[in-house]
Amino acid sequence: MTVSKILKEAVSLAKTSILDNIDQASQYTGKVNPYGDKTLLLDLKAEEEIINVLNSSDIAFDILTEEQGLLKTARKAEYLALVDPIDGSANLKRGIPLVSVGISIVPYSETMSSDDAEVSVIDSVFTNEIYIASKGKGVTRNGRTVRVAQPIEMKDAIISYDTKRTFDSSFVDSSVRTIRSVHDTRRSASNLLDLCWTAAGFLDAMVDMRDLLPIIHLCGTHMVFEAGGYVIGMDGKRFISYLKPEKMMNFVAASGEELARLILNSFQGKI
Repeated sequence: MTVSKILKEAVSLAKTSILDNIDQASQYTGKVNPYGDKTLLLDLKAEEEIINVLNSSDIAFDILTEEQGLLKTARKAEYLALVDPIDGSANLKRGIPLVSVGISIVPYSETMSSDDAEVSVIDSVFTNEIYIASKGKGVTRNGRTVRVAQPIEMKDAIISYDTKRTFDSSFVDSSVRTIRSVHDTRRSASNLLDLCWTAAGFLDAMVDMRDLLPIIHLCGTHMVFEAGGYVIGMDGKRFISYLKPEKMMNFVAASGEELARLILNSFQGKI
């Protein structure tokens, strides 16, 4: 079985687990995950489905998960899998049908980075969209190739902007500048889904500068890059990150480099 088929099977079983146990959406396990969040029962169940598929395959995976951290294989690892079993847990608890499951795999080496992502799969559980990014081969949505939106002026752009953090005056000012600089905002509260919608051209950009998004969300930025978009980091350079459990992501993911830089400059008060 190819790695793509393994990931699709893993995501499919996680999705089935969520739908079959939807009545448990608000239940907690009583534990706290490595990122300091209380673990929802469905998060753990979906994650276990993914882990079981990966561990039962002929390919050896080290697995970095949201709820259990880094799980090392007893074999020599061929890939690192980064797993977000439910992105949009708060939506799920409230019955809002905007929830996604995401996996990205990177060939294992001592110098792995986000640029090495080989295959990523993101499934939007309730909107029946499955996105697959393959290194150098683009992105498909339900089997059809998608691309980022055509270039647009910042004042006409519609973006996703994540504001979920403890507000301080600096972040408030940066957020107001950014939102004022574009035409309008949309936010599903599933960042992976917003990144997929950016990759598919439904949104012009997705912005997350909170320093709160774990590297397990790599599959989302991978989608944007492979669909022809550009992702820029807070340092003003093309986004690239090492792959460690403690690493957080800050980025503007946009349909093109020019728009990404303009949005970043607006956030930083440079325009």
